Amino acid sequence: MLTIRFARRGRKGQAFFDLVVAEKSKPVQKKFINKLGYFNPRTEGGKGEFVFDKEQVEKYINNGAQVSQSAARLLAKNGCELAGKFVAQRASKPQKTEAPKEEVAEEETPEATEEAPAEEAKAE
Repeated sequence: MLTIRFARRGRKGQAFFDLVVAEKSKPVQKKFINKLGYFNPRTEGGKGEFVFDKEQVEKYINNGAQVSQSAARLLAKNGCELAGKFVAQRASKPQKTEAPKEEVAEEETPEATEEAPAEEAKAE
């Protein structure tokens, strides 16, 4: 199965990513099928520069290639609608709210109601 994902390049602390199509089971830094673009997160004041070939990306997606989460988010943000279906919602932690705890009223069980009349009958 083919996947569209990022391959990291660059020196330590100076990341640079290539957007590539690779076999999912292969290590992406070793061998890829096609280079579709690049992402440089260190430009434009930390916003990053993302350049890709939209036609090639859509061609691979239409032919059944999967898209990684990080690549799908950036592709969808930059105008590739087909990649948007690969974006999964992130699990969010429930917010801690201090709601007052409700006291649970003890319900009478049928056993307790049956025993009470029997005990009263013995007492009489």
